[in-house]
Amino acid sequence: MALINKLKNAVRPFLNNFRYKHNSGFCNICEKNTIFFEFDEWLRDNYKCIRCGSIPRNRALINAINTFYPEWKNLKIHESSPGGPVSEYFSEKAIHYNSSHFYPDVARGNYKGKYRSEDLTNLTFEGNSFYLFITSDVFEHVFNPDIAFREIARVLKPGGAHIFTMPWYPSLSHSKRRAILNGQKIELVMEPVYHGNPIDEMGSLVTMDWGMDFCDFIYNSSGLATTVYLKKDRSLGLEADCNLFTSVSSHSGK
Repeated sequence: MALINKLKNAVRPFLNNFRYKHNSGFCNICEKNTIFFEFDEWLRDNYKCIRCGSIPRNRALINAINTFYPEWKNLKIHESSPGGPVSEYFSEKAIHYNSSHFYPDVARGNYKGKYRSEDLTNLTFEGNSFYLFITSDVFEHVFNPDIAFREIARVLKPGGAHIFTMPWYPSLSHSKRRAILNGQKIELVMEPVYHGNPIDEMGSLVTMDWGMDFCDFIYNSSGLATTVYLKKDRSLGLEADCNLFTSVSSHSGK
């Protein structure tokens, strides 16, 4: 009887998941058949693969990379601010993958554990270093995005691309700054909003609400031509109320 009760307790959390809406499908991060659960109406963060816990923007990022750069597993890739299932997938599958975080207390180019310390606005890499540069929901937290896009363009090889996700508000004709950096002082322009940060429990301040002009912003800042890629397919776990898109910015406009 004790063994039976132990087994019941072990499977109860899984069985309880069936109270939520769900559908079967294929996860491109697990690379296996799975079940996607809707744990909340805000699907962008809560429509999860039961196997790996990935969310739609994770799977959308991988879908875009598979579509535009199907040979990516053999390319030299850098990811800024890694975290979660998609970063684990890159680390496992990409032969020439490395990653970095912004560590205020670590000199740029040095390492803290397995992660390199880098600042997107002043990268220590040589030009033409990477075929792919990955950021996942990072550019809503950058104080000087124009400089960061220019730096990413500098370290990309010809034909390479910056592939990224970020919150986007098509209702805004022009992007709005929520906060600016004046010297070492942060000045709030709008009410502060924070998102999760894999290396800081305090979270990351949102500095930009990106609007319809963001492709022009990137081109004017860096010369990179940007393609906004959107695919919705519940059989692949690609669904969200909004912002289920991936941007591919490249020198060639590929």
